[in-house]
Amino acid sequence: MLIILPPESIHNEMDLLRQIADGSEVAFRQLFDTYQRQLFTYVYKVTHSRELADDAVQEIFLKIWSMRQKLPAIENIQAYLRRMAHNQALKGFQAVAREGLVEDRLASQRSAQEAADDGLLSKEIQRYINHLIDQLTPSQRKVFLLSREEGLKQQEIADRLGLNLVTVKRHMVDALRAIRDGIAQNYGTQSIALYIIFRLSEH
Repeated sequence: MLIILPPESIHNEMDLLRQIADGSEVAFRQLFDTYQRQLFTYVYKVTHSRELADDAVQEIFLKIWSMRQKLPAIENIQAYLRRMAHNQALKGFQAVAREGLVEDRLASQRSAQEAADDGLLSKEIQRYINHLIDQLTPSQRKVFLLSREEGLKQQEIADRLGLNLVTVKRHMVDALRAIRDGIAQNYGTQSIALYIIFRLSEH
């Protein structure tokens, strides 16, 4: 639970928000240092995932910085951050649930496809996937290959390429969508299984 601050601290935080709205990185860092551990703990308790909690905290403060000019209008920053953490926790929980459904679907298909599994990502299919990767935009391809071939996390990719995290996430989503659509167009009914196995083979 977030700490309830006395009135004088609330007044100070209002000053802090005004400084952030004016573009003060020092004030923004102070706000981050004050709340990041509490927000991390809240999301972690819901998702039981340190990676998801880290991502949630990053998303929260990226949004805070991007909307900094609106901060002085927020009367209770504690409640505002807590609501953002709650929303991010739900998104994280839903993502975990979706991953579980994907794994369950793959497991249910294995018995029927066991004899053919070795051929699902045959040389022909891998060549086609490589072709799809080559068709990505240069930015999408860089982000995708750094993730898949070098195993970098999205924040590490952002640092390597000098991009912000939101841009890296968008490039990754767009790249995976293009690959998924290409597989679906070429392989029809097999596409779901192929795409799932392709994604799982990243890890």
